[in-house]
Parts: sequence; structure tokens; C-alpha cells
Amino acid sequence: METIANQTAPLTEAEFRSLIPLKKFVRLDYFTELREFIRTDALTKAISEKDGVDYLELATGEQIPLERVIRIDGHLSPRYPGYDDYSCSC
Repeated sequence: METIANQTAPLTEAEFRSLIPLKKFVRLDYFTELREFIRTDALTKAISEKDGVDYLELATGEQIPLERVIRIDGHLSPRYPGYDDYSCSC
């Protein structure tokens, strides 16, 4: 019996960026400067650009480079294709 996988095409950078909700609580996965994996629920504030780098600003004041965001609200970044979610949401 043949199994058909339900796969979707990876998002482009522009599509991923357009899916980031602003001024809303989101589930956010990202890497720190030391490549530590962080998962948090946060209130997004804005997307800004500084020195040619785009940042996701959180209500806490934290600024995360978009290039280090792995997943936001279930949308996987095109920079991390195939990055599986091995965590338990129990």
C-alpha cells in the first residue's frame, strides 16, 4: 500500500516574513548567539532593520535577528528547512 505524504513547499523569505503577526502573542522558536535553542511565548512588537539586519522586536525589548528565527506560530523559516520539532507539547 502506498502512503502519500502531505508536504507543502517551503516558504520564501518574503512569505515567511509576511506571516509574522505583529502585536500578538506567538509561539517562537529561535537560536541565541551561542546556538542555544529557545522556545517561548512572546508578544511581538515590530520588525525593524539595523545595519542591514532585520530584527523581530518583542514587547520585552528583546531583539532577535530574523535569520535566527526557526519557527513562529507553526510557520517554519525557509532558512531551516526540515528542522523537525522534537519537543513534547504535553
